Amino acid sequence: MPLAEKVVRSGLDLSGRTRPTLAMLPRGNWIRHYYYDFPALLGGGIDRLADYGLSQFSHAVAAGPSVPRAFALDRLILAAHSGGGMQAVDGITGASRPPDEFYVFDGLYGRDPASGNPLGGLETIDTWLGNRLRREPDRRGALRVIYIEQQTGPFSRKVAELIARHLASIDPDRAAALSRRYRVEVSGVQHSQIARRCMPELLTSADAWFNWLV
Repeated sequence: MPLAEKVVRSGLDLSGRTRPTLAMLPRGNWIRHYYYDFPALLGGGIDRLADYGLSQFSHAVAAGPSVPRAFALDRLILAAHSGGGMQAVDGITGASRPPDEFYVFDGLYGRDPASGNPLGGLETIDTWLGNRLRREPDRRGALRVIYIEQQTGPFSRKVAELIARHLASIDPDRAAALSRRYRVEVSGVQHSQIARRCMPELLTSADAWFNWLV
């Protein structure tokens, strides 16, 4: 698939962003079925990718070779679609700068049962979510999972249970507000269109409500 088409399908539309944003689209390897891997993103690879992208962008817009690096990372948004979902979870494990916002579009298939626990990775999301919620409201974040039941339902619903458990320990009024940014919901569009449909709205507002009828 040409890169230009991949960008559109990934929903990397920054037209609704109000703050400076650099979008990067890493390349993975297809293994079989819906299993992919992104070995460069493991073991702190997400940190290295962000640093590399900012460095390249800084040099590209610099006034000259002697101009110091101009850009640094403030917030990190991590999004994954389909076979990239579980690899994104693995990437969080070794990151020194975990994402502020994490979006998964019908990508939580679980592990290959032939190689381990199908629900392996829930503990990573649980730990990240707990740490993330402790930073609210001073540093706002989000976890949005949009899924299709027949494909990624079991794992996605387990994530919904994690969110419910964490929010249950928070003041009800505050939990209600957080539930607009930390939620799991069923997709109203087909698998290949979820990221294209949802990501631009999430880049505009992490608590976006999706009107699946339009």
